[in-house]
Amino acid sequence: MLVPRHFSAVRRFPHLSWTWPSGDRNALLIAAAHSDERCASTALIDWLSRTNLDEAQFPEQRLLVTAANRLPATRLEVPHRARLNGLVRMLWTKSRLSLNSAAPVLKALCEAGVEVMVLKGMAAAALDLQNLKGRIAHDVDILVHGRDVSIALSILDADGWAADRGESLLFLKERGTHIRSINFLKRPFGDIDVHTRAYLTTSPDSRPEAGIWDRSNRSRFLETDVFVPSATDRLMIAIAHGALDSNRHSDWLADSARMIVAEPIDWPLLMQLAEDLSASAQVAGALFYLRDVLGATIPEDILSKLWQRARNDPVAYFKTLLLGYPRDKHSLLSGLGRRIFKLQHSAQLRAASLASTTSPPKSDIKMVRMPFATTVPASPQALRHQLKIENGVTRYRIVVGIDAVDRPRRYLFEINTSSRHIGRLRFRDRRGNRPLLLCAEILIPENISPSDLWIEARQSGPLPALLSENEKAAFGSRPFRVSVSAER
Repeated sequence: MLVPRHFSAVRRFPHLSWTWPSGDRNALLIAAAHSDERCASTALIDWLSRTNLDEAQFPEQRLLVTAANRLPATRLEVPHRARLNGLVRMLWTKSRLSLNSAAPVLKALCEAGVEVMVLKGMAAAALDLQNLKGRIAHDVDILVHGRDVSIALSILDADGWAADRGESLLFLKERGTHIRSINFLKRPFGDIDVHTRAYLTTSPDSRPEAGIWDRSNRSRFLETDVFVPSATDRLMIAIAHGALDSNRHSDWLADSARMIVAEPIDWPLLMQLAEDLSASAQVAGALFYLRDVLGATIPEDILSKLWQRARNDPVAYFKTLLLGYPRDKHSLLSGLGRRIFKLQHSAQLRAASLASTTSPPKSDIKMVRMPFATTVPASPQALRHQLKIENGVTRYRIVVGIDAVDRPRRYLFEINTSSRHIGRLRFRDRRGNRPLLLCAEILIPENISPSDLWIEARQSGPLPALLSENEKAAFGSRPFRVSVSAER
């Protein structure tokens, strides 16, 4: 096999160091998290000397906040300190506004008896709110038990929060724990990620998931009692979520370096978690970077054992390599490998989701395009229509007419009663240059009231708060016409 016999920091394929951050991103990581403050200071001065702050992207801004908080003006004079401080204050203010938006929800969940665990950046903030000054946390990640998902969804909906992809509350409740995480937004600053599992490819009753709750500690956060994972679990979560897309955001590496220095890590437990999650290559690659680049102290025997386990699982090794390398830097060949492992990873996610629910969720119903000669539904255009059905008939044919939007896009339609999700229709228009006439057959449960069945257009992707007309055309819900007929 192509798996190297020994670890090397040469940053060439097929070594794990091939996936490490490089260039300006690597310099900012050194500034933010190197164990030697002199190395960190040199890296920050060097980065500022050759970079225009106005051109810094959000991943760099996240690391700049950490570096600037670590090296304040009293300890290091750098160019553009006033602008740097202004950037830090702006991003810190956004983090505080996000926290303030989430506080009523956390309190309501606690009062309803829902146990809430905070993850990622919010876990550090829960331990010490001063940590928020050195890390951007514009969203609040929380983990809830599967038994509490429906309650949590109802509380969020009642407080005015909406899923960022536009799913209805009824749809989300029907999917339940099948959905690993749901992002909720409340304009203008609210952003909460509700997780049903802490890891990507595990079931809720697996050893890593159960252990997170068993080893957690209580903490007071935003005037609410929450659970915080142990330092070892937080380190494992950071690596598991960060290593497979390690160059999109890199502050997970800075978080990991801080935890290793400041908190007790149970190294045998970390190795056990890596084995349970088939993530030895991910953990090895991250820990070698923390040691070789950021100067973290990590037991040599742990690194040696992790490396051997990584070598013994070549599939997981190359998955880590090809998913961890920046997606925009792949060659044609490595890009093909990335696509293969991405498909495998997606299959693992689906399998974990199916294992986390007692009954599989309803599958989407794929709509088909009808010929133009077919009569277009006569109803007026709207985003929501009542479907008129008959008593005793369960099979129906639904026809939807949509005007052209001059772009390829997806369409989603939910069929619900006032209290129950019935099904979701979908269609991908790969051309987008002409009106659409779509149809689908659907079975309606016998106990549905003839006057309580509705079809509604839903957005087909996440929409930001300040959306443009282009984004609205690409993902927003579109008015449509509809007709329904019984299939006897």
